Amino acid sequence: MRSRWFHRPVLHTASSHAEGKRVTWLELFFDLIFVAGIIQLGDALSEDVSLGGFGLFALHFTPLWLAWSGFTFYENRYNVDDFLHRTLVLMNMFAVGAMAICSREAIAGDPRGFALAWSGAMGLISVMHLRSWIQDEGSRGYSRFWGLAFGISAVLAVVSAFVPPPWTYGIWGAMVLVVLAAPLSEPARALSERFPIDQEHLSERYGLLTIIVLGESFVKVLSYLTGEYGSEFGYLLKGFFALSLTCAVWWIYFDDVAGARIKKQRGAWVVWLYGHLPLAMAITGLGVAVKKAVTFSFEDPGTSYYVWLLAGTLALTLLSVALIDSATERRNNELSDRNRVIARVVSAAVVLLLAKVAGGLSGASVLAIMAAVCSAQVLFDMMMAPLEETQELADVGTIADTLRAGGRAQPISGKRRPDVSDAVRIGAPTELRRDLYFFFLEGSWTRLLLSFGFLYVLVNLVFTCLFMLEPASVAGGSGSFTDAFSFSVQTLSTVGFGALSPGSPYGDALVTVEVAVGILLAAIATGIIINKLARPQSAVLFSRVMVVTTRHGQPTLVFRAANARGNEVVDATVQVVALVDELSPEGHHMRRVLDLNLLRSSSPMFALSWSIFHVIDQDSPLYGMDLHEGDALGAIIVTLLGHDATYGSTTHARHIYAPEDILVGERFVDVIGQLEDGRMTIDLTRFHHTQPDELAGA
Repeated sequence: MRSRWFHRPVLHTASSHAEGKRVTWLELFFDLIFVAGIIQLGDALSEDVSLGGFGLFALHFTPLWLAWSGFTFYENRYNVDDFLHRTLVLMNMFAVGAMAICSREAIAGDPRGFALAWSGAMGLISVMHLRSWIQDEGSRGYSRFWGLAFGISAVLAVVSAFVPPPWTYGIWGAMVLVVLAAPLSEPARALSERFPIDQEHLSERYGLLTIIVLGESFVKVLSYLTGEYGSEFGYLLKGFFALSLTCAVWWIYFDDVAGARIKKQRGAWVVWLYGHLPLAMAITGLGVAVKKAVTFSFEDPGTSYYVWLLAGTLALTLLSVALIDSATERRNNELSDRNRVIARVVSAAVVLLLAKVAGGLSGASVLAIMAAVCSAQVLFDMMMAPLEETQELADVGTIADTLRAGGRAQPISGKRRPDVSDAVRIGAPTELRRDLYFFFLEGSWTRLLLSFGFLYVLVNLVFTCLFMLEPASVAGGSGSFTDAFSFSVQTLSTVGFGALSPGSPYGDALVTVEVAVGILLAAIATGIIINKLARPQSAVLFSRVMVVTTRHGQPTLVFRAANARGNEVVDATVQVVALVDELSPEGHHMRRVLDLNLLRSSSPMFALSWSIFHVIDQDSPLYGMDLHEGDALGAIIVTLLGHDATYGSTTHARHIYAPEDILVGERFVDVIGQLEDGRMTIDLTRFHHTQPDELAGA
């Protein structure tokens, strides 16, 4: 029990506490005042949609974000929740609220109130660290450093309130730089190594911050749609496109950034942290932009500065995510992590290029294309990481634990039978993961065709925008977006119909580049498709079960294979191994691979059916094993290799039998017959059927 009035702050580190730090109700309450500041700054940006207006928005957003981050980091480092701490936090909320109230005046040219409110917020965070310095001797080095950093920033803010512009903004830059540069200093790095932060708590806090700023987009769009024209289908459709952007950003962040781990290299967490500043700023501006985008026309181009606000904030969002991606890794990715960064950067460039030529498109079309680009990234993320890291990680070690307990490793109920190719590779180095060529070659035709289709449209869209930068670059058309797109399609495919042609040196240069890109992409696509088509596909049918029957007075393991295609497979060989789980006397778990000797392991011509026999004698690894229960038998793996006479290349097939696939005391029914004209028949409908072996118990 501890006093609710006063108790000593305790430094919290990820290594000193078994359980991670949970977000408190006080932190969530503090977030509410931050919402007010976002709304005020968003409204100010809405009134001045220009590059200068966005600069003023960013200038005032950064101190607000630092005030929130300063409190969040203190909560991350210390466990304290008494009367004094709550009072200091509530006072800090009032200071941040004053920043929100004074932000409009500061943007209008009177920054004194905003500066004094910032000074109060930073000063209170400094007081919190001062209290920790007094009461917690073990963390005095940490609390002294950060108490001084926030205290110096608070003093500079007071000074800035009493000097005339432009000196005010110069001192503002100094007070912000003090806090921003502090984590980069050598003392701060040493302290972070001595007192490790709780990264899971920070990830959750910045995720909640992202949720807050994303929520503003929904609020703004839905509030507009409830107005005079909200019920019209056109406005609802544009609202759908606008909110799709917000949903895509949510998906990208929480399926990628929030689910990634910070790399264990110097400075990675600082990049992760600072990447969230432009991200929060961009998403707030995106909330303003999507509301303006709902007003775009289906026939006429959108208002230029609204289009640029939408494109700029969306591009900044994607680039911020790319920056964070560069400092994080996803262990369950199928592709290298650098592909995430490349996808964000390319998408940001496409969005900005689209804004440059938006005058040739209707505003609604621009909005729809941007929504499609973001939605494509969601699909890309799903292809890169189709598996989650929940149950797979929880199941690690269960085989060894079961063997130590004297039991048998059982398959997980309710799940399909696992295969070797389904193994989840946890923690594979990013440089050794699958490349795009392997990704497409191994993947399905649906994945390949959809990816190539999207890439085809994307490349044509990029070159269309480049042609639109100089409308005279395409001769024979009206200079419209449609003509430029048609000309790009003809150029990329090297198919020209004569009506459209390059109309300027700039157009000639673009045509040269696009033809080269088209030839390169065609070569890559052709190589992948030919390799997928030319790979020999095995048509070997294995019996679903194995049987243990009596043959020549000895128990014999039998299974069979059939060539379902009926062509010649020459010089076929088969190998059978058993996977057996063993536990050494020292308690080390090992899965051994043991060869099972066969009566006949090769066949000169495999055209119909082949029964494979393994005698369970004293030399067999299965000798003495209770095959009814499986014991330590993990699986029996069969591989068949042969030369396919039709393909003219080697073909292979593999099948895995689980212990429950072994039927003791059964034998296969005969499936080979002969027609009246002497031709052989094989009845594959009965290929898996068995019947009791009368000699099994003899």
